Amino acid sequence: MLRRGFLIGLLLVAGHSLGKDKLADTREALAALEAGSLSPTQVANRISFAGTEAVATDAIAFALRRLVDTKVRNAFFEVLAQIATPHPELLALATNAARSTDDVSFRMNGLRILGRLKQPTAVPVLTPLLTEKTLGVRREAAKALIAIKSARAARDLLVAAKTEDDPETRALMIIGVGKLGDPKQAKGLESMLESSSESTRLAATQALCLLGSKKGFDAAKVLLVSKDKYERLQGAMLFDGAPAKLAAPRLTPLVTDPEVSVRARAARLLAQGGDGRMVEWLVLESFKAPVDDRLIYETELELLRLPDEQRALILNKAGLK
Repeated sequence: MLRRGFLIGLLLVAGHSLGKDKLADTREALAALEAGSLSPTQVANRISFAGTEAVATDAIAFALRRLVDTKVRNAFFEVLAQIATPHPELLALATNAARSTDDVSFRMNGLRILGRLKQPTAVPVLTPLLTEKTLGVRREAAKALIAIKSARAARDLLVAAKTEDDPETRALMIIGVGKLGDPKQAKGLESMLESSSESTRLAATQALCLLGSKKGFDAAKVLLVSKDKYERLQGAMLFDGAPAKLAAPRLTPLVTDPEVSVRARAARLLAQGGDGRMVEWLVLESFKAPVDDRLIYETELELLRLPDEQRALILNKAGLK
């Protein structure tokens, strides 16, 4: 167990340039975690709110060098899985955790940290874990590889997806192939369009759309022009993560869809892809909409994490308050 006050003293040194209130709240949160009076998620939320992720990462990484209490170690790893920033010692700590034979939650938090660090050097550590016997480890290894955005991992994800027996994890891996942007994997994805599993077919279609494949676009079009609004929504989601330049020819027509949920979803996906005009469109449509429709627009706007100041600027520019 760390001696009482160790992290507090360390943070006083490491965080001297931060505001006193933010630093004090971070010290208190970490001390409460060590004492067991706050959960790792509560502590991570307080650190994120204070904006002291780097200081907290530095303090925890230093503490982990000499930490012997397993419960406290695991709690710190769970915090790091949510707030970790680049640190010279953290890559080795997370790698050791991912490779360990310790409890599964400890390994999974190590994998989440590797995903947050986004270091390509972690790819050789992660790829063998795609076929690990523990489902949670396979899933977190896939998430980490996708977060790192190393195209060389795309083939490993596709190979692992073909033998993955968990539908959710298989879909995650397949979509990840598209997100990693290796066009050489398109052929392997195309073979999955004929799968007996609907989730596999949809995942393969989304991956192909993300790669800019005509076969993916053709498969998506069937849903995008459907008379069923839920199928149109499903078709729009095939472009989740796609740059607006690629998605616009397919999603822009949906911005005038008769169903408000389809209009709002298409606009949000285009906005996430980098189309700033769609951000303004959503704010203005929400402002003018009836109450029930406004809730739909606001649900999509929440996913954009739009600052209040930006929303106010958009409304002021349009002469609205």
